[in-house]
Amino acid sequence: MTLSTAIRRYDAQLRADGKSPHTREVYLRDLESFAGWIGRTKHIRKITPTHLTRYLISSIFTHTAAGKPKAIISLNRSKSALRSFFRFLNEVGFLRENPARLVRSARCPQRIPSCLTERETCRLLSTIKSRRTTIAERDHLMFAVMLGTGIRLGSLVALNVGDVDLATGTIRVNTKGNVEQLVFVNGGLKRLLKKHIAKNDPDDPVFLSVRGERIGGRQVQLRLGHWLKAAGVTRHCTVHTLRHCFATRLYEKTGDLRLVQVALGHRHVTTTEIYSQVADRKLRRVAYLADPIR
Repeated sequence: MTLSTAIRRYDAQLRADGKSPHTREVYLRDLESFAGWIGRTKHIRKITPTHLTRYLISSIFTHTAAGKPKAIISLNRSKSALRSFFRFLNEVGFLRENPARLVRSARCPQRIPSCLTERETCRLLSTIKSRRTTIAERDHLMFAVMLGTGIRLGSLVALNVGDVDLATGTIRVNTKGNVEQLVFVNGGLKRLLKKHIAKNDPDDPVFLSVRGERIGGRQVQLRLGHWLKAAGVTRHCTVHTLRHCFATRLYEKTGDLRLVQVALGHRHVTTTEIYSQVADRKLRRVAYLADPIR
């Protein structure tokens, strides 16, 4: 079997596993880069650990097309794609040995996630709410849901009306790995949701584009950029930042890392520990301001 054929088989498995389009896109892009280096017609049984070692130290792997060194997190993602691909080929019997079994990820320092201040968050939502249009009402609800529940962008755009249970105050979402999770909504969000989905069919998307179709992730990001500018918020902010805002606020108010882990749907608490660092950084700043001797 050629490498090109094997990549198509792997993509079919990713689809069957319910992997998100984004995950498939980045993994396949990484694998296509490897295929371009070693040859797409290369037989998979002729690929050895030595080939992978040579590829991982090549400039094609370590640098961008512009010649700049890639970030560690980007390199680790590419290594993860290679490990997953060759593990699949080994497990289904296409390969007797896994040539990527020795590929290891580098230690990557955790970055403190960016987060809007409470004042910036209020300014953002109040600016959207002040515009009396259908689009503004939709956007206000979208970003209020993300700030109030911490769900990912992919989960937000995939929401159907039937996923919202106003009686119990819960929303059913599919998280990474196609795992179902229930998130809770408060009284304010429940009222907004009730008004928004009152007459819709259970299979209808909760959030529609101006064309009446399910809104896309790129559109949501563009709308956030539009409203941040309108609100005068100059801090760099992506849609994923809103998830960080939710997690940071939740940890600040509860001090319970396990609770934040469950709310975000993280498999391991080590992924959630970054939010305790955010709180520690704020505590250090408060301690400095309270220092009577400075």
